[in-house]
Amino acid sequence: MRDDSARWDPAAGLDREAFQTPAVTLKILRPNRQTLISGPYPAALQCANVETATGWPEAALGDHYAVRLRRDRILVINGDALSDGWHAAKGVAVSDMTGGYAMLALGGPKAFDLLRRGTEITPDAASKSVLRGFHGYPVMLYSHGAGQFRLHIPSAMVDGFWSLLADLARQLE
Repeated sequence: MRDDSARWDPAAGLDREAFQTPAVTLKILRPNRQTLISGPYPAALQCANVETATGWPEAALGDHYAVRLRRDRILVINGDALSDGWHAAKGVAVSDMTGGYAMLALGGPKAFDLLRRGTEITPDAASKSVLRGFHGYPVMLYSHGAGQFRLHIPSAMVDGFWSLLADLARQLE
């Protein structure tokens, strides 16, 4: 069988340098933990020790926060360590997703323009969920400060997604 392994760069995964153009900066972030909590929204918030879960276009603030995926599911960034499994007293299921999702930071003067090339998104079209499709990739997309965005993607897809974002960023120059 023919060996085509030299045709592609080796997979870098989460070990990569930041990508920067005059228009966009892209880098991998390494949160302490990412915890998926499924169950009634008020119980999930209580379990996560947060008051609310961010949707679109709200901005998540600080280092410990939650984003809303569905009406019964949130992803908590950092925060308290919780044991995996069913928490009967609160009626929620907890899953450590730290290794399951790659977390990317996107910023720069044309960061929003780049996002608009991959998904239908506008600041005035609010959604309680941060889930989006981005050129066929399942992503969680939200604001984290003025002109700064964060994206979570399944870790196994980070190489292809990174390449896509870098190509789109080069087109903005």
